[in-house]
Amino acid sequence: MFCLISAVLLAPQAVLGQAKLPRRQFVTVSVERSRTMPLHFKEFPLQQLAGRELGVDRETGHDYRSADNSISVDVQKFARATRAIGVSVYPFGNRNDSTLMLRVNVETLPIIRFTTNRPGSIEQYSLSDGRATDFGIGVISSDRPAGWGLGAHSFIVGGVGRLSGERGRGARLFGEAGGGINVGPIGFEVGIKIAYNRLTDPRTHGFYTVPMSLRGTVSF
Repeated sequence: MFCLISAVLLAPQAVLGQAKLPRRQFVTVSVERSRTMPLHFKEFPLQQLAGRELGVDRETGHDYRSADNSISVDVQKFARATRAIGVSVYPFGNRNDSTLMLRVNVETLPIIRFTTNRPGSIEQYSLSDGRATDFGIGVISSDRPAGWGLGAHSFIVGGVGRLSGERGRGARLFGEAGGGINVGPIGFEVGIKIAYNRLTDPRTHGFYTVPMSLRGTVSF
C-alpha cells in the first residue's frame, strides 16, 4: 500500500521533470571576432624562408639577422585582428550532458608582411588575403535549463583546414577549446585555437596562429 501511494505521489513529479528538459538543438551558427597571437614566429616562417638560424638584432636596426650578418629580416606587419563565421552540427542533438559536434569554420588569416635581405637581393613576403576553411570534430558539454533560463557549455574540437589566398593553396591542423553561456537559443562564448598553417609559396614553410575569439551564437 505504501509503495502504491509513493508511486502515485512521485509520478507527477517525474512527468514535471521531463517537461522541464530543454529543447534539443541540432545546429549552431556563429559569428566571431578574434585577436590572433603569433607563436614561434622567428622559427616559423622567418628561419624557414631565410634558410639560416636568426637572432634578434639589437645593433643594426633590423628585427632579426643571421650570426654571420649575411641575412637580415624586417617584419613590417602582423595584423592581430581576424574574423570568422561558422556552423556546428550535433548529429544526435544537443540538450544536456556531452554530445558529438561537427564544425565548419571560415576565418581570415592575419596579414603578414616581412622582408628578407640577402647579399645582392631583397625578398618581400606578403600575405594579405589569406583565408582558412576548417573542418573539425569534437565534443560539446551543455547544462541548459528549459526555456530562456541561463545555461552554460564547454567544447573541445580538432581537425584539418584548407588555406587559400595570394600565396596559393595550403593546409593546416588545428585544435580549439572554449566555453560560454546561453539564454535560450542565444549564446556567447570564448575560444582559443592553435593552428599550424602550411604553404608552399615561395618555398615550403609554415606559421602558427593562436586566435582568441569572442563569438556570438544562435542555435536551433
